[in-house]
Amino acid sequence: MDSTKPVALWIEPEPATRSEQLIAISTVCLIGVGMVLAVFHLFLMITGLVPINNGEWGFADVSYLALTALLSVLVLVHASLGEDALRPRTMIVLSSVIGGIGTLMALTKGWLMLIGLLYSDESWRESAVFALVVMSIVPFALPFASGVILARNDFEPVRWRVRAVSIAVGAAALIIMLAALIPRWARLAEKGVW
Repeated sequence: MDSTKPVALWIEPEPATRSEQLIAISTVCLIGVGMVLAVFHLFLMITGLVPINNGEWGFADVSYLALTALLSVLVLVHASLGEDALRPRTMIVLSSVIGGIGTLMALTKGWLMLIGLLYSDESWRESAVFALVVMSIVPFALPFASGVILARNDFEPVRWRVRAVSIAVGAAALIIMLAALIPRWARLAEKGVW
């Protein structure tokens, strides 16, 4: 008579190596620095030190693309670590605190710009303001979404986690590109170019 052994539903993850722990701490810290830079960039825009050229490619668009690219690399590197090295809850808390401040600043800036456009004859500028607000929030939303994905799927294989975070990165890149292009398209359409 063969004895049947119960199938293990959960296996204790292998302890993270020292290098994995250092990489995990470094990536989380750099993600926090990237979000602080996004908040600082928003502050410069609110004070007027960073010019906003509606309908034209400028420093605001390029800098948000660069910040999103940097954060994308960091979250992908973090997702490729072992299960024991992940710090998803730290990433969620960090992005919630810093991202909450940044989101409030972005919404405030958007409302102030919309008030300034009440008597504007160019309706495409409103879409430019909405696009700028969306672009301002994406650098905070990406780490938060990645943290939620990793927290709910930390037991999954590394390849699956990286693939799931890659989808979030691709969505963030698509949102940034659409937010940068839609005001330009609206401006060209209003001028009758196409």
